Amino acid sequence: MEEIWYKDLSDQELWSRLIDSDEGALAFIYDTWFTSLYKYGMKIQADSSLVKDCIHDLFTSLWHSRQQLSVTDSIKFYLFASLKRNIVKHSKAEGLFNLFRQQPAAQESHMPSYEERLINEQTNNERNLKLAKVIDQLPKRQKEILYLRYYEGLSTQETAEIMSLSVNSTYVLLSKALNYLKSHSGELLTLLVISGYRPKGF
Repeated sequence: MEEIWYKDLSDQELWSRLIDSDEGALAFIYDTWFTSLYKYGMKIQADSSLVKDCIHDLFTSLWHSRQQLSVTDSIKFYLFASLKRNIVKHSKAEGLFNLFRQQPAAQESHMPSYEERLINEQTNNERNLKLAKVIDQLPKRQKEILYLRYYEGLSTQETAEIMSLSVNSTYVLLSKALNYLKSHSGELLTLLVISGYRPKGF
């Protein structure tokens, strides 16, 4: 039997294998996207058990309805949109966003000394607190659009569909959020770039 390297498949090819009842493809998709789905879900509804249940329901539904699925060229978009629908369906309570919680630490090219680690940690904490303080003043929808567009790297079209907005409305909402950030912190966009939140087109 031919060995399948799922990581080498395109999204369309991987999704097609799922549709063709390939359990390995489902497991690979689950392993690849669970962490990202969980983090996004926790920004919609800060209830760990609920989010995990919704992710489980999502993959159970994927498997049971696999033969009715349409081929997609963006598994990430499909999963994010589906998870949001699941969470909204299961709970109407609104969770607060925290865009800069549990950011992965930047990889060091050398083994830092204790003093360097201490300084880096303090600098990161100060930066994150400043970013979080400014962003926390944004309305929830503006926080969500920043998270999807820049942290998760979804396209404007994908962000619009997940948030049930027109593309024009998405641009307007995103512009409002960015204008607020620019007017309240002259260094913020620079900090976003340093943190890895790299707006496309900037």
